[in-house]
Order: sequence, then C-alpha cells, then structure tokens
Amino acid sequence: MNDPLSDVNKPPAADKHPDPKVLLRAALDALPDNAVVLDAQGVIVMTNIAWRQYAMAYSSQSGLPASDSDLGANYLEVALRGHSPEDSASRAVQGIRDVLSGRMEAFCMTYPCHTPGAQIWFTMTVTPLEWDGDTGVLITHTDTTPRHRLAPR
Repeated sequence: MNDPLSDVNKPPAADKHPDPKVLLRAALDALPDNAVVLDAQGVIVMTNIAWRQYAMAYSSQSGLPASDSDLGANYLEVALRGHSPEDSASRAVQGIRDVLSGRMEAFCMTYPCHTPGAQIWFTMTVTPLEWDGDTGVLITHTDTTPRHRLAPR
C-alpha cells in the first residue's frame, strides 16, 4: 500500500526548471506591483510587466519605455539625478545600498510620486536576492495612494 504522505517533501516534477531566471521572471510578471531586479552594482537586470507598462506610460517618447528605467540602466545613478542628499530619492538609494552591502536585511519606505494630474504615493520594498552568484536586490513599488487618502491629516 502506498503511503500518501511519503512524498510530501518531494517537489513535483513541474517545479524543476533548468533555468531559475525563467521561474523568477514568471513570478515577477505575476505581481501587480512594479518590480525590478538590480545586480550588485545597481544595474537593472530584470523588470516585470507592471514595471514596463509604468515606464511606457510615463515616458517622454510615445510607445517606448523611459530609457533610464530599462535593462542596463544604473538604477542608483538615475535615482540620484537632480536630487539633494536630504530628499526621499537619496534615502531610497542609501537603503538599497545598505541591503546590497548586507548592513540591512531589508528596507522599506513610502514616498510621493505626484504627477501633474494626481497625487500618488508608493511604498518601496527592497529585499536581497542572489543574482548570478552575487547579491542583488528585488525592489517592488506598491501604489499605496488609497491608504494616504484615508489617513487623517
């Protein structure tokens, strides 16, 4: 008689994929939040569908994603362009660097990202991620605008 609990610890064959990057891409694309993977130097190595849609929606070139949000761009350098050391972009970059270096296990912050037509807030979450034998990070940006609209002022 077969014991139904005997293979509880054995993953189904479908879970074994030769390329973990394919699995990561599928998982990222399933997320509704904007998500990006950075390598150890802060270079964008993977984005999800939501990230690419957002990059196209706010691009200065119709039908093309913003070039500074695409693969190969250095996220840390782009984030610091035109910002002072005291603003939210600088705090975000420091948090990302702290996670990349291992000084922090994770980093999270909420920031405004207002457009001419709307006041929008996002919460950025940074977590370490093994990437090509080195530590990179996964960054998600979650639209938390509804929470800000409900919060007492």
